[in-house]
Amino acid sequence: MRHSRRSVAGIAAVAVLAAALVGCSPSEEDDQKVITIFGEQSGQMDLNTNSFTLLMEEKFDVDIQFETTGYESGAANEARQVSLAGGDLPEAYMLVPWASQFNKAELQRYGDQGVILPLNDLIDEYAPNIADALAAEPGFESLATAPDGNIWGLPQWNDCYHCSYPYKFWINQEWLKALGLDAPTTPDEFFDVMMAFKTGDPNGNGVADEIPITGSSQWSIVPYIMNAFVSNSFNTGAGANGQPVSLGLDGDTVQMQPMQDGWREGLKFLNKLWAAGLVDPAAFSQGDDTMQGTGNNADAVIVGGATTIHSGIFVSVGQEDGRDNQYFPIPPLEGPGGANATYQLPSIPGATFVVTKAADETEQKVIMEMMDYLFTEEGHMRGEFGEENIGWRAAEEGEVALDSELDATFFDILVDEENEADYNGSWGPMAQVFETTEFRNAQVAPLDINTQPGYERRLFEATELYDGEDSDAIFPYWDLWVPVEDGNELSTLTANIESNVATSTAEFVTGVRDPNSDGDWNGYLDGLKGLGVDRYLEIWQAAYDAS
Repeated sequence: MRHSRRSVAGIAAVAVLAAALVGCSPSEEDDQKVITIFGEQSGQMDLNTNSFTLLMEEKFDVDIQFETTGYESGAANEARQVSLAGGDLPEAYMLVPWASQFNKAELQRYGDQGVILPLNDLIDEYAPNIADALAAEPGFESLATAPDGNIWGLPQWNDCYHCSYPYKFWINQEWLKALGLDAPTTPDEFFDVMMAFKTGDPNGNGVADEIPITGSSQWSIVPYIMNAFVSNSFNTGAGANGQPVSLGLDGDTVQMQPMQDGWREGLKFLNKLWAAGLVDPAAFSQGDDTMQGTGNNADAVIVGGATTIHSGIFVSVGQEDGRDNQYFPIPPLEGPGGANATYQLPSIPGATFVVTKAADETEQKVIMEMMDYLFTEEGHMRGEFGEENIGWRAAEEGEVALDSELDATFFDILVDEENEADYNGSWGPMAQVFETTEFRNAQVAPLDINTQPGYERRLFEATELYDGEDSDAIFPYWDLWVPVEDGNELSTLTANIESNVATSTAEFVTGVRDPNSDGDWNGYLDGLKGLGVDRYLEIWQAAYDAS
């Protein structure tokens, strides 16, 4: 079976700006070193036998030993914390941002404690391609540089257009056609369409097996619908990663969006959907694999729609019955709060790459040279996609780039799950360290969006429905640094408050709490105040004012 690397990566894509291959080979006098790296891998991948790992070992005369975890965010974050707390640190961490990475507070804390090393001098001495990338993309340099001037780690720079608007609602257009319905444009129309999906037998099998709306613990049903009532960046899953996604702006005042009246009105509507049986009962608890299993149900197409960054998360791409082509995005709903789309910088603040105090000077040199190689055209293509003509190929005459004004440069070959040279031939999203708009948009993208090779164009076109609909209320947390002395306190506040919001929201939607009850709503607000929400806002207000 073949599938797209981009669909496997979820929000990830590929990429790196072409750069000259400079200073990438270690000097002959360097002794073989054993370098331990904490990394993240997909289910089929084995980083320790991976052909790109073997290539790097030969190229840099080094023995790489990976400590690994998977892509599921909860398990990945826990494994990373266990690794940091243990007495035997790896020499480096190379992570996948939507699985687990260091947030800004952690970078400053571990930097001050001497657990991780500043990279500034190491970049200047051993990594000319990284230095060039930082100089070429001011946003990358800004994201990587702490207020004290230190680069404690490198984030992945990812100019992923479709990732910028992650909460798209994908609706089953074949069901709309079967029932003679138009796509909904308001919350009331949305309710009516979903009710018709439940009662009108749109899959035509004579069985009331339809699930109008599904979701998962990582891809919540909340953001798309809530945006019609109040602008929000609510995220219960991987994208949160310790970020203040519940915050918003009222002018220049930082506020909690889930404490606003509009949020309560949105909860009432979501609860109405739930009470009517329009939401998958497992929507707040199941993982993505289980959700996709529902979308791939062998007996019949039973899912009406879901809020995800791309439809491949809840229904596999390239199915024989073509069901994956039944789902298309609809624009933001126009509700009491307007028609809002959630914009998020696709490059997650923090760092996926750090070097620890366990690395001696020789190991620091080799680690930086290896990372620098990923910032070259050769290293990036081999590291992210695998071998030429297995994982990717050069563009051919007449092929069209995603941006038709650019010359096409390469074609991303679908992964062959039966060929180990393919599925275990690259580091995948771990190697997408520097990705520019030009590189992404120069890839070959067939014009037929209902094919697997045309999937990236499908996502590009889908995002155009949301582009420009983002609100001034979106809080640009990615641009802000909090003083190191507030870091520990903020980490605790973020974990407690964002977790409480996610849990309470699910309880209001599912009727455990009643959004129509003043007592339940005020109890929720009091609970957030008890967790220190006023201090949470105070810290972020100061960071915003200082930016």
